[in-house]
Amino acid sequence: MAAGQELAADVDGQWLFRHGDLVLGPVSGSVIVEKLKTGELTPESPLALAGERDFHPMREVEPFKVHVALSEARARVDAAVLVEREKNHKRVLVLGGVAAGLALVLGSVGIYVARNAAVHGWFGEDEFEGIEMEAPVIRVAQARQDDEELFDYPTHGAARPNTPAGTKPTGASTGKPTALASTSRTDERRPPRPAGSVGTDPDGMEVAQQFDQSAINRVVAGNKSTLFKCFKEEAERSPGLAAKIPLEFVIGNDGKVNKLWVDNPQFKKGPLYECLLTELQKWPFRAYEGERATVGLSFNIGKRG
Repeated sequence: MAAGQELAADVDGQWLFRHGDLVLGPVSGSVIVEKLKTGELTPESPLALAGERDFHPMREVEPFKVHVALSEARARVDAAVLVEREKNHKRVLVLGGVAAGLALVLGSVGIYVARNAAVHGWFGEDEFEGIEMEAPVIRVAQARQDDEELFDYPTHGAARPNTPAGTKPTGASTGKPTALASTSRTDERRPPRPAGSVGTDPDGMEVAQQFDQSAINRVVAGNKSTLFKCFKEEAERSPGLAAKIPLEFVIGNDGKVNKLWVDNPQFKKGPLYECLLTELQKWPFRAYEGERATVGLSFNIGKRG
């Protein structure tokens, strides 16, 4: 018997699994394994044999332990590949700087070549002079206090429909934030949990957090140059612009960016905001279940005195 067939035999039977408040199934063990590979389920997803009442995290269910180990090994490899790509990108930037220095020494012809390289991006499509991006910060979407209103997301600890706290429903069924009065709860923030964890809300129901941070990082790394274009256009509209511009956006369960905040009073609205939102909504994030992800980015534009 081949190794793949032996692994399939290990997970024979019909299984139930949980997605947030829902119990789904029964499905075959091979379907559970496939959902683990695609990220629809995680090592912490609760499983039970059909007919049994007790659910246990997949990593604790004997037939699936080897599949969990393989999944975690793949995740470590993906993370290592991402780190190596970042290192290679930095090497390219260093080599580009050396080439620019040599061009200056060569005289007017070298200067002409270097300027054209900067304009046309010969040293990398992400190369925009005077624009730097800090490492992204990824966490569970949380209630956020804006200037005039509080946006409440269906996170761990957030009020649920029919909760006797007198608050409005969060709109968890639609996946859209609901605006509440700014005088409502302002202490919703809490430390984020690791991606793929399962928590318990005040009603005792399990809420799965299943977004893949490494996959989000890959999309950010592969598409950040589209935001550089927006900042370059703003710099052309505002000569001498020098500012730090942090922003946050929420990735909906459908994989589409559905909310953006620009944490700089000068750019909360306007052409830069519209450009950033338009580009972010094109980014190909993968759809996922459970709590929604917020991504924080910070850009430095020009030289600040």
